[in-house]
Amino acid sequence: MKQLQIFLLSLFLSSGLFAQKIDGNSIEQVYEVPDVSAEALFSEIHYVLSLIFQDVDVAIKYMDKPSKRIVVKALALVPVLDAYKLMNPNVAELSDYIDYSHNYTLIIKVKDGKYWLKMSYQDGKYSDAQLTEYKLPFAAKMDFDETDLEQVIKKAQIEMGKDYYSMTGRKKKEIYIQSQPRVLQEYQKTLINYSTIFFHSLHKKVLEGFEETDW
Repeated sequence: MKQLQIFLLSLFLSSGLFAQKIDGNSIEQVYEVPDVSAEALFSEIHYVLSLIFQDVDVAIKYMDKPSKRIVVKALALVPVLDAYKLMNPNVAELSDYIDYSHNYTLIIKVKDGKYWLKMSYQDGKYSDAQLTEYKLPFAAKMDFDETDLEQVIKKAQIEMGKDYYSMTGRKKKEIYIQSQPRVLQEYQKTLINYSTIFFHSLHKKVLEGFEETDW
């Protein structure tokens, strides 16, 4: 985690940007690239997206050169702390984290000398080896508040009260219930970190494109 924080800090210090804005499942960022026209910046961003996505023609759902707008739809695998592992720490078959898939939409708008990014996540889901699908018991948000924490605890209490947990000990049930705020808080940080790393990586490649020397 410390290495990730150092990496993000170094990118913040080396990039011209405005503060992030977070609203529910969406996060946005504005980057400055001084003295670069919208046309040149738009072209370079499209080039960088072609490097990031293996099949960029599938990922890019909309691209309009006159308005300098791009819409990308892709998939993110987001690790989520497994509360069942916290309940059963000695069960080797359970992993500390489960990768939940999140479809997301990335919107890019370009102007002279700057561009705007907005990533919006859909709710996460996971399929096991038997292709049984599980959905996260909470929405893909990055600004959970106290009300959200209370609701997720109530959901966990209801869950642990169901018949198929009748053989589960009271202590394990309480571990599951009390772990929910921690799971929720780590989850929203992971979503933010995923977007931040993606945004900064894209921006770093854009800057490198304008710093290339003659060959």
